[in-house]
Amino acid sequence: MRPITALFADIVGSTSLGERLGPDEVKALVGECVSRMARAVEEVGGTIQAYMGDGICAYFGVPAAHEDDPERAARAALRIIRVAGEYGVEVERSWGVAGFNVRVGVNSGPAAVGVVGEAFEQTVALGDATNVAARLQSAADPGSIAVGEGTARRLADHFVLEPLGPVSVKGREEPVAAWRLVGPRSEAEPRPLTPLVGREREHDRLREVASDLEAGRGQVLLLLGEAGLGKSRMLTELRALVGERAAWAEGRCTSYGAEAPYGPFVEMLQTWLGLEEGDAELAARTKLRARVGALLGVGSGTLPFLALMLGIRLDPDAERDLLPLSADELAERIRSAYVAWAEALAAQRPLVIAVDDLQWVDRSTRQLADELLGLTDRAPVLVALTLRPDPTSEAWELRTRASAEFAHRTTEVTLGPLDEVASRQLVDSFLPPGVVGQRVRDEIVARAEGNPLYLEELLRAVLEAGGGERHRTWTLAPGSVSDLPPALEALLVARIDRLEPGPKRLAQVAAVIGRTFPVSVLERVEGTDVARESLPVLLRSGVVRELRRYPELECTFGHGLLQEAALSTLTPGALRQLNGLVGEALEARHADRPEDVAERLAFHFYRSDEPARALPYLEQAAERTTEPAKAEELWTRAAKLAGRLGDEEAQRRIAERMNAAGPD
Repeated sequence: MRPITALFADIVGSTSLGERLGPDEVKALVGECVSRMARAVEEVGGTIQAYMGDGICAYFGVPAAHEDDPERAARAALRIIRVAGEYGVEVERSWGVAGFNVRVGVNSGPAAVGVVGEAFEQTVALGDATNVAARLQSAADPGSIAVGEGTARRLADHFVLEPLGPVSVKGREEPVAAWRLVGPRSEAEPRPLTPLVGREREHDRLREVASDLEAGRGQVLLLLGEAGLGKSRMLTELRALVGERAAWAEGRCTSYGAEAPYGPFVEMLQTWLGLEEGDAELAARTKLRARVGALLGVGSGTLPFLALMLGIRLDPDAERDLLPLSADELAERIRSAYVAWAEALAAQRPLVIAVDDLQWVDRSTRQLADELLGLTDRAPVLVALTLRPDPTSEAWELRTRASAEFAHRTTEVTLGPLDEVASRQLVDSFLPPGVVGQRVRDEIVARAEGNPLYLEELLRAVLEAGGGERHRTWTLAPGSVSDLPPALEALLVARIDRLEPGPKRLAQVAAVIGRTFPVSVLERVEGTDVARESLPVLLRSGVVRELRRYPELECTFGHGLLQEAALSTLTPGALRQLNGLVGEALEARHADRPEDVAERLAFHFYRSDEPARALPYLEQAAERTTEPAKAEELWTRAAKLAGRLGDEEAQRRIAERMNAAGPD
């Protein structure tokens, strides 16, 4: 099972076309609309699973998961509604057929993903999530988007949603809750701030940066850390420290942002202009002329390039002046115009240019950020950037340049996991004493391993599981991410899916071996050359880290939940196969004394395609242990396995041994 978001869309009014037009014309009209819908999906990284006459079925998260798949699906759905609406106007104007429209259903949840077909293989996702998405599409009004509960929760901070009430779904006794997706919020809905604990040293450095900016000193701030460690939270804290003493311009990179160059900087400019989603082009053009003219002067020459950046059409003469310019020249002029705009703002009062999630930055956006670094040498500008440690990204190139050429202005704050004391403080800030039992609190702290986002999401899962005594007995079952909150599950699986095939396969094999694994076992399963080629990639990505080199090289997953995520990306068949291979590798490695690792061998062979190979190792492990409770557990497992295999001799032998052990 893996997290997916399914999108179903179909045309409303295609039947009436058949009453007015010939079959070939209907086919052409419907086909064109379906093609436009498919493009809207593919532009944000979705996959078309099937064309269904006058509609489509699309997946987000297949074949690879992204942590923002619900948002991608929402953007695709809104684009579908927009392009279909424009197309409907064309249909009515050209053929006189009214009512041509589409309706869309979107739902998120776990699904079983596999390949079907022989001559033409196709990846499909099966499960309740897709069934609900199809039903939501049928229940949606023409020209609207209905989303399920799982999707709605993930979208609530950044999109406007209206409750639709319950929707009946075939095969379900109870109806499902549904919401209508209206559109993106002009500003993200502010969430209650996570308390800032265990970050005193980092907070002091932010205070110094804010103080220097107030004094007019240009700076670069790099907030570095893995997902969930609080980079965005620290950016919010910086904004509070700066207060009204500086102007604040903020934008966010998205993982699908390459389709919209300059994304975070366009977002800043739109906010400054007061542009809303769906504003008429005339209104947008008027706001741009008025505000840029007042700031930079009518003859500054920046207006056409800022308009081009925003996708706003100016008068024909201005557009003709742009025609002789090459693509590179246009890009250079756009960057210059944007820097001029930022410098003019900074002349009025200090300016913070904040970009969140820079790890997703595309090349053209990074080049503009490069030029803004230079602005810190001549203006009271703070360029504040949050990014994850990914040496292969465009963001890392920007970090390298800032550290080398602007070292005199650059402050880098690296966030690590919280210690146990801070983690417990964070739990206590969310849950007063007595709301959940101490065992559950301890379990959450242990499993989150100091990651504030993981901890918060796990706590939310506890609260949503029920109330009262149920909280005291609720547990997090290790070994599977399928019971995790959807946002956390998607984040973890996406990190594994982003790896190239070789390193991803190696991460999966390592996950089967265990949280901590000897590299020699990895090499026995995958081959020495393959392991040595892909392991450095996993180390650089932070998925695994080196634990020790002596007496032999051992590595461990950077987080226990990452190991579980890697396991979850394996099909049941692949998991059984790998357990068998790992068992054989361990067996060969300990050929002289296999009894030393008998319990581990039993574990892997029991989960392989040859469970009978686990039986002798279970018996060996039971004989060797000095703990009575452990021995009883192992003998019980062995008895159950012998019964399952129908091995009467083993059943007799094990029963005799258990009887001989007996109670003291």
